[in-house]
Amino acid sequence: MNPDLLLAHYHEIGLKGRNRPRFERALRDNLRRALGDSAGKVRLVSGRVEITEPKPDALELVTRVFGVANVAPVLVAPADLDAIVATALDVARDADTLTPFETFEVRARRARTPFAPTSQVVNEKVGDAIRLGLAKRVDLSHPDVSVRIEIVHDKAYVSAAKLPGPGGLPVGTAGPVVTLLSAGIDSPVATWRMMRRGADPIAVHFHGQPFTDRSSEQKVTQLLEVLSRWGYRQPWWSVPMGEAQREITLSAPSSLRVLLYRRLMVRVAEGLAARHGALAVVTGESLGQVASQTLENMAAVGSVATLPLLRPLVGTDKVEIIDEARRVGSYDISAEAHQDCCTLFEPRDPATHASIAELDEAESGYDIDVLVTNCLEQAQKGSAP
Repeated sequence: MNPDLLLAHYHEIGLKGRNRPRFERALRDNLRRALGDSAGKVRLVSGRVEITEPKPDALELVTRVFGVANVAPVLVAPADLDAIVATALDVARDADTLTPFETFEVRARRARTPFAPTSQVVNEKVGDAIRLGLAKRVDLSHPDVSVRIEIVHDKAYVSAAKLPGPGGLPVGTAGPVVTLLSAGIDSPVATWRMMRRGADPIAVHFHGQPFTDRSSEQKVTQLLEVLSRWGYRQPWWSVPMGEAQREITLSAPSSLRVLLYRRLMVRVAEGLAARHGALAVVTGESLGQVASQTLENMAAVGSVATLPLLRPLVGTDKVEIIDEARRVGSYDISAEAHQDCCTLFEPRDPATHASIAELDEAESGYDIDVLVTNCLEQAQKGSAP
């Protein structure tokens, strides 16, 4: 049985009080963008989102739109008890054909409707019809199938399946951020997490050319394609910093190289943030994961930031990050070998407890402003995925 429409619900948006309409409109617009020609209309209906004329791929597309708590394929009946009972019986019968079940429950809700019967009356009438018509047992604790009925205004939405969405807030509602996107495992997950909180990321990829090949750039374009399935929509920047790294290598203590690279990245990222009006810089750092990510080193690197420096993975371990990368769909791409700029001229003895003063002194050996300017001038803007 083909659904009449898809009914999407949200959760966190419902807590936004007077700001709720803005978040609802953003969710609606993002759903329209994600669905394209895979559905007809997308409209807001009393705390729900109605998606008409869904094509077979529409359901999966909806489950990747941030802000959606869950989505159900539904049949629509008029707000009439007999019609609701008949439609619910059809829905239950179809569910039994697809995956035979023994037990069920009925959960009816009413919202902004003149429909007179109470939710309990609907539960009982529909429950009796399914129990007698399909010879099934009622189980309100652990049912095999839940038949859900939502009566809104003058119609009822009836479903027996509900898919979880990613939750969170619609992309764009929190404003633009610049995210440092390497070709590794962590930074795509960090970007995904910020999108889930409503941020609209502009990716910046630093590579070691001319001293490395283009493999990391190629992987980043693939990673952005993956993130675009979750709502990534901005252009991105590719920044060559091999020459700047060579200058740092010739002028600074070897143990501080990686930290000085990262300081340079933060400054360049802020320069690009200024071009886009971005409000923060995002990194994929996780506390203690590698030498550059000790608390002291993160503080020393972050001291040059003038924008908020956000680290959404800071308290997440590697196993958790890998699990999340698999969910996002980025892991297999990230796990492929590539030449990373942070390993270019990598020291054997990286500092693990550097101070701000040490890094400031090391930077006095070269003209940091010139390096930042050169990187910004050579940055190449890529189109949105």
